[in-house]
Amino acid sequence: MAGPKRLKMRVAFLGFVLATLAVSFAIVVTSRKLSVDVDRHRQLSLRSIISHLRDPKSVTDKDPHFWKYAYIIVNYHDHDKSGHALSDILVKHINSNLNQFGRPLKRMKVQPRRDFNSRTKCSEMSFAPGTITVIGGPELHCSTKHLRDILLSHPDPKQPKWGVKVIHLVRNPFTMAVSNYNYHKQDPTPELFVNRKNPCDASKVGRYTLKDLAAPLLTQPKLKIRVQGQLPKVQSIMKREDFNNIAHDCSSLYQTKPGMENATFYDHLRALDPTEGLRMATADKMDNIVLMAVDLIQLKRVRELVKASNPNHINGDMEVKTISIDDFIHQPGSSMYQLYDFVFKDLLSEETKITRSKTYEQSYLRERESHHPVNKHITYGKFDNTAALIEYLRGEPVFGPPLTKIEALLDEILYEESVGMERMIAGTFS
Repeated sequence: MAGPKRLKMRVAFLGFVLATLAVSFAIVVTSRKLSVDVDRHRQLSLRSIISHLRDPKSVTDKDPHFWKYAYIIVNYHDHDKSGHALSDILVKHINSNLNQFGRPLKRMKVQPRRDFNSRTKCSEMSFAPGTITVIGGPELHCSTKHLRDILLSHPDPKQPKWGVKVIHLVRNPFTMAVSNYNYHKQDPTPELFVNRKNPCDASKVGRYTLKDLAAPLLTQPKLKIRVQGQLPKVQSIMKREDFNNIAHDCSSLYQTKPGMENATFYDHLRALDPTEGLRMATADKMDNIVLMAVDLIQLKRVRELVKASNPNHINGDMEVKTISIDDFIHQPGSSMYQLYDFVFKDLLSEETKITRSKTYEQSYLRERESHHPVNKHITYGKFDNTAALIEYLRGEPVFGPPLTKIEALLDEILYEESVGMERMIAGTFS
């Protein structure tokens, strides 16, 4: 009995040795292939290597995965310049970090209102891989599927497009409104349009007013938001009468005071009581605030649609990073780190992302404290009325309710995207 038992043990041991050798050989072969891929693609992220192995025909062997995406920066600050200025800074930082890899992203320009399609109710745009596009206030009122096609499609089959990455620069609606008011009432004003514009005129996109375009979505958003400590519930962001009330409030202030019958918008900002001037300036700024709310909902829906229809994120990926300009003002280092981590992932080392984020923070703080005339778009710390005006606007019956709901919508989306990120960067930027 001992002989057969011993023979069985030897056979089992031999089988184990052969299996171990087979696994080791597979690991060596796989490691060599991955090593070649990593070297050739300049240290691609693990996910892109896996995607390459799963679908090798979807990419060429010439470029890192980074250039297979289109990059978009969305902002809403055409007039107060903060979002526009930050967008330029982000493009510069992204491209400067690509110098070591041979070539930057090609910057593209679009004009969302000029290219507005009245039939689909969206700005018609195209985003090629290897490009970065800054868009101020895009009009995204079309269906979720059509917006997905705009973002992900690319007509040139010779340029494989893995997807799109959207950097969505937003701002708390109350701080946006007060910053906008303080910025434009400066003497002299940084923007000449306040000398010729009627702030109460409803601007048109094609044949539509913004109320026509935005109200269908904002009155029934099918989105849960948490307002002033309440439990999250599905509710409208704005009602049609909110648009009407804002327009009526503005008209009650503009050129109605004795001696101001022919005064300009800028004259009113300088002469009116600050609470009245704030209301007028916010009525003018409301288009941007409303567009921000629309795009928060639309981008969230498209991202969910893409995720549901393409769970493996191959040849049709969409990522959105919503970044608050308020955070960039108060926490510039950690905000820049989040941008680097979103855009570059492990194309840049962790040490590089942290070091360069801290360098940006130091540069930004020096610039903010310099009060140089070229930095007029930076209003932080220049006005002592900010907190009082925000508090007034929260309680103001016309503007308070819609702005509060837009704030809640923004906070909800920022929270969803930030889960885990705060713990990851805690203590790095203190």
